[in-house]
Formats: sequence, structure tokens, C-alpha cells
Amino acid sequence: MRRFHQFRHREAAFSVATSRFETVRETVRRIRRDLESYIDAFPAFRDSLEPLDKLEGTPPEAAIRMHAASLAVGVGPMAAVAGTVAQLAVEAAFAAGCRDTIVNNGGDIFMRLDKEALIGIYGGGHALADKLAFRIAPENTPLALCSSSSKMGHSLSFGDCDLATVCAADGALADAAATLAGNLSRDAASAKEAAERVVAISG
Repeated sequence: MRRFHQFRHREAAFSVATSRFETVRETVRRIRRDLESYIDAFPAFRDSLEPLDKLEGTPPEAAIRMHAASLAVGVGPMAAVAGTVAQLAVEAAFAAGCRDTIVNNGGDIFMRLDKEALIGIYGGGHALADKLAFRIAPENTPLALCSSSSKMGHSLSFGDCDLATVCAADGALADAAATLAGNLSRDAASAKEAAERVVAISG
């Protein structure tokens, strides 16, 4: 049975299952500190809603991953921040010797497992809320499950979407793609088109 620990850092709420909790927490703090310093120097990285042509200065690893996902999906780099932080935290726990870690960064999840996990889908007030889950086998990880919503949370969304969830091996890519899917989904027809566009993205 996994035990989850909760903590907050700035505006972000984390739920973490790992034997290297302090490693995860310190990694999150370091990543956010490095990103904030970079954004202070280059605020366009935070403000742009479209991909930047290139990164200025000496970007931290998180910014490099966010930028790559932004280019692949066609959204601003900050659309990939939560998934990127979650993945880097799991990678740090793995490097510290933990083979089973789940990091949930406000609904954007990255995991590396040594036993099966069920990841439920919370849909707010929708009729399907709490009735759907992903069954994740260890051999299918590392894996990201990232979500975007215009009804829940504090993320910017231009759609009318209870929840768009994207699965990918890369946390930054899954997060950016979920943002795109949420932005494009306003009714059943546009949601179908959004899904088709997302699955066409490499990765």
C-alpha cells in the first residue's frame, strides 16, 4: 500500500508517494527557484501564449524541456510547467534509489512504478466524475498523466472543458498537449477534433 504525503510550494499543491520524499520536495523547490530566476531575467518565457523561437540566456533544464514541448504542441512554454516539475522530481527520486514514485502536481502526474497503480479521474461535477480510472502497469512507466480544465484549478484555459487528460512518456509534452486539448474543446464535436489533433503529436 502506497502512502501519499502532501505539501505545498508557492501556489502548487503536491501529493507524493515515494520512499524519497525529502528528495522530491527539495527537487521541486530547486526547480521552481531556478525557473523563477530565469523568468525574472526573461519574462517572455512566462508571458508568451505561443512557442518562443529560441530560449535566451542559459536556461535551466526545466525551461529547456518546457520549450521543447511548447514547440511540439504549439502552446506557450508555461503550459508544460507542472508536468515538467513532476517528471524531474520523479527522476530525482529514482536517481536516489527509489523504484516506485508517483508525483501529482495539482492534477499533472508523473510516475515510475514497481507495482500496479490505479489513477482515478476527477471530473468535478460531471456525471463521469470518480467513475473512470487508468490502470497503470509498471512496464508502461515512466509515464505522465496530465490534465487541463476550464472548470477546475487555476490554470489558464480558453475552452469549455470539464477535463482533458493526456498520457505520454514525457511530462512536459503531456502537460502541454492537455492544455491544447482543453483550449480546443468547447462541445462534443470540437472535443473529438481536439483529441484527433493531440494523438497526431509525435510522442
